[in-house]
Amino acid sequence: MVAVVFFGVGLLTAAYFARTDVLATFWKGFGLDRKPSKYVPYGLVLALILRFVGHFALTHGWGKGVSNPEIHAFLIDTGQNRFLFLVPLLVCAPLCEEAINRGFIYKAFRGSYSMMVSMVIMLAWNAFTHWEQYSHSYIAAIDLSMVTIVLCYLREKSDSLWDCILCHFAFNASTFMIGNGLQ
Repeated sequence: MVAVVFFGVGLLTAAYFARTDVLATFWKGFGLDRKPSKYVPYGLVLALILRFVGHFALTHGWGKGVSNPEIHAFLIDTGQNRFLFLVPLLVCAPLCEEAINRGFIYKAFRGSYSMMVSMVIMLAWNAFTHWEQYSHSYIAAIDLSMVTIVLCYLREKSDSLWDCILCHFAFNASTFMIGNGLQ
């Protein structure tokens, strides 16, 4: 529940500073009014490759992984209610983080800085907002940094934020497809 409140406050703050006063201007301003572009398959493949490489490194003992409370609660709970723990990871994070990070922050920095400078700023922001993962595991830090670069590049190539949202979703969902490699 804390994650939902966090994402909600962040999204409302970004919407305020982006000067979107109605839902239509929000959708348009953040790139949500467009269909996914031709680049989305590349982003999905890269997200899955990054997750697989991280999982490969973990299973070979090259470093330690990291989990989060939602994944842990999903794994230990029983019954249908356990799927509610996936909402922050699979719905809120891709939608809200991408609207805030690539829809607003990256777009704002790109208005003043080059693509590389903007990506470095986004990498620093991602490290700050995901510090628990970055500080606990260098494998997670590399994975998260690489997926941040992929997401920024997708946003650079496409006017649609859906590319980033789908890529972020695939990256998070692949945690469960490869045997929960974050633990």
